[in-house]
Amino acid sequence: MKWVAEEIIARINETLPEGSVVPQHTDEGHFYAVKDETTGMFPVVYPSVTGKLQIIKDESIANFKANRALDYVFGHFKEFTDENIMNMLEIASRQSSDILEDAGGIGGQVHEYREEYFKDWIKEGKRPERDILSYIPEEKYDIRAVSALRALDKFIKEKNYVPLRCEMLVYSHELKTAGTLDDLGFIDQEIIPGNSECNHDLIESQKTNFSNCLKCGRKIKRELILLDLKTSNRFKDHYFFQVALYFLFFRKITGLKPDRCIILKVDKENGQYKIEDLKKPSKLAMYGKYLVKTSEGIDYIKSLRKDNQRKVLKV
Repeated sequence: MKWVAEEIIARINETLPEGSVVPQHTDEGHFYAVKDETTGMFPVVYPSVTGKLQIIKDESIANFKANRALDYVFGHFKEFTDENIMNMLEIASRQSSDILEDAGGIGGQVHEYREEYFKDWIKEGKRPERDILSYIPEEKYDIRAVSALRALDKFIKEKNYVPLRCEMLVYSHELKTAGTLDDLGFIDQEIIPGNSECNHDLIESQKTNFSNCLKCGRKIKRELILLDLKTSNRFKDHYFFQVALYFLFFRKITGLKPDRCIILKVDKENGQYKIEDLKKPSKLAMYGKYLVKTSEGIDYIKSLRKDNQRKVLKV
């Protein structure tokens, strides 16, 4: 089908109106209340997809925590005494959490700056004249945020990305879970390269999503993509399940099926980006559903375990 921005936005507004899902995060985790359009009430509150996927153990995180603690112990070994050893070990155990918390803070800020930039773009109907780096407040200037936004800007220019929506809250009544979908937009996928020296006078098809250069034969396909932005130093397996489930929720709610789902990793050091293509998001979503159900099963087992009960039941 021919993608038309106005039709996509109208469909989203109809099926996923603003205020239909409301964040209700707590100290225990992220949760979302989903509105019943018939009554106007919020009868259900669902946990986040990321929370459900925590059953996947990330060995790299465990190793990171252990290594940071050892680094601190070896670096401060001469400072240990009989009197302060417990305090020093406690400080060592906190090294990884302090680093991860700082990294998470930068990641949240990058998401916030990008959201402001994209919302201005969507509101104005064109790319803002303001430089993307100007969205970083002076009092929060951080070279890591600068690098990440430069990487995002490079992606936008090289892939001709155009945002349609950002920070959409999606849910599944079937899986009783919800989450925040980072971005939905258009991207240019090159099918035939053509001549690099040509200025490419592209002619857009009226019935398809393809554009062709009549001079050199370059062929471009405009694709609707679901994009998840990451600032982590590495890709993690659960990212793929997370994005695939967002794809599943979005498709079921709106009836729209994006052409591709990608994870965009922006580097906080060198201003570069990397892309991971989910390839088969429907298949990944199927596996993701099993993980969510397994998480429910584990919670159920915990409710049954006798060592969690104040009174041991007689069998």
